[in-house]
Amino acid sequence: MDIEAPKDDLSFEDGKLVVFTDIDCRVPQASTGISWKWKRRESCRKEYVILNEACGAIRPGRLTYILGPSGAGKTTLMKILAGRKRVGVKGAMYGAGRNAVLVSQHATLIDTLTAGETLQFAARLKLPNVKPWDRTQLITNISKQLGILDVHSTRAGHLSGGERKRLTIACELLVDPTVMLLDEPTSGLDSVSSMSVARALLTVARSGRTVACVLHQPSSQLFNCADDVILLSNGRTLYSGALADIPDALSKAGFVCPQYYNMADFMLEIATGEHAGNLALLETEAKSYAYEMRRIAKSDVHEENSKGLPVETEALLNTRRPQVEGYLASVPQQLGALLWRCWLGALRDVHLTQIRLVAHLLVALLLGALYNGAGADAGRVISNTGCLFFFLLFIFFSNAMPPIHTFPVEASVVLQEHLNKWYSLPAYCASKILVDLPIQLLCATVFMFPAWYLTSQPLDCERMALAWLLCALLTILAQTFGLVVGAACDVKLGLFVIPAANIPMLMFSEFFIPYREIPFYLRPFAAISYFRYSFDALLETVYGFDRGRLPCHDEFFCMFTDPNKYLKHLGLTRNLYGDISALVIWIVILQISLICILKYRVHRACR
Repeated sequence: MDIEAPKDDLSFEDGKLVVFTDIDCRVPQASTGISWKWKRRESCRKEYVILNEACGAIRPGRLTYILGPSGAGKTTLMKILAGRKRVGVKGAMYGAGRNAVLVSQHATLIDTLTAGETLQFAARLKLPNVKPWDRTQLITNISKQLGILDVHSTRAGHLSGGERKRLTIACELLVDPTVMLLDEPTSGLDSVSSMSVARALLTVARSGRTVACVLHQPSSQLFNCADDVILLSNGRTLYSGALADIPDALSKAGFVCPQYYNMADFMLEIATGEHAGNLALLETEAKSYAYEMRRIAKSDVHEENSKGLPVETEALLNTRRPQVEGYLASVPQQLGALLWRCWLGALRDVHLTQIRLVAHLLVALLLGALYNGAGADAGRVISNTGCLFFFLLFIFFSNAMPPIHTFPVEASVVLQEHLNKWYSLPAYCASKILVDLPIQLLCATVFMFPAWYLTSQPLDCERMALAWLLCALLTILAQTFGLVVGAACDVKLGLFVIPAANIPMLMFSEFFIPYREIPFYLRPFAAISYFRYSFDALLETVYGFDRGRLPCHDEFFCMFTDPNKYLKHLGLTRNLYGDISALVIWIVILQISLICILKYRVHRACR
């Protein structure tokens, strides 16, 4: 990335005026794949220009629309202004406060929480030191301002598109951001809902905040809600200024909008080259406006500095500029709010909690009916081994698959909230572990004890405790594995990855082939198979520890009446504590992987 040195040693009051000048954003194009080295190098040097000397101003107390055809660089510009994108960027940005937030195009909400609970959660993190009554009063005021007070008791999953967008905006308004940037807040909404969102944004802007939003193709009524407009085309700024000045500026450049024609549509047609005119003059006027706003900001700042008011230094788009990593809430406050939200979500999640518990109990009863008495019969040792292996299969896949349906959406919410400085990723992962643990232990308990008793496994307290521990560890491992895949993949890919990734684990579990028969060059796969460790440990729990001879109810012959001889026949390692340690290590590795994947997604979002 090219790094531009500061041009001035200026100071600007936070949030008075946002001016950006000469913003360039370029990303390297993908290699064409030509085999000749010199051609490959030549193709790698090519860059794709997203923004090319873009400039403009966003004034406080006014609602600014950013327009442009698809691929004009609108979303990229919003990310740069919010500090989300720094790679391949150069230019200068003035007056952008560290308290800027970006509301993404898609409303990221936890569907199991009500609108009021969502606002309470946001308030606990954004206003941690404010008294609860004052927080509630502020939530009420903002809800009235945005028109969502009547839906406080409605779950977010049941809100309309406009209500979800306004709820997302309300969450960010709690901290009174200096700059609020919104990426297509009206996309997917009908005209009535779009107008309700626009009026809410206009109300927010009139309160003195700096508000800018990207719009794709607004109607005339929606377009007239704006105070200022910025028009982008192929990464360049064609217009930046007041809405009322658009006709004069276009007419000077040779563009005349027909009577009764939507001005927004006409400007987009100009940006796509459908009308002939002097585009160079438009660009020059836009740059002049931006530099004039910069001069005004400079004079205002010197005037404020002479009064001794607090100021904020110029923010240049520079990857070496230190990023503000602080959070308003302390770590204990973050954990308290996250534990509260995660617990409510877990209790109300039908797929992840309620149906899963019922399924565990039903399958345990079905196994008890199918393998009734198998654990205490020497003639059914092979059948009981299959029963125990099915224990592990069901526990793993019944706990690994549900997160695939729910966690990709939750991961998007976490990513957005973390980027807006609500909480840290380690705090989220810690709260997720603490909330999921009781549910995981309950699932293991509901399944293991009925199935253990009905299949006539040994009822020694020590054996039952060890079996429960193994089932609990595998449950935690499975759900963590599902969370890792859910954080890295979408739902469709995740449904394929989990079975595909576990086929090798099952192949080397020692259920299908003994370890001594595995070729030596494939044995490393057996060393990483968590199914092998859990299967070995479960068989050792059932048939090990000097268990007495089993009764034979077969009228002909029972081969394995001695459990120790059966374990020797299978060739198991018989290292119970080593097997348990391996499962714990796998859980720790997966937990660390979850944090790393979430951090990588944050890193990619800021590139």
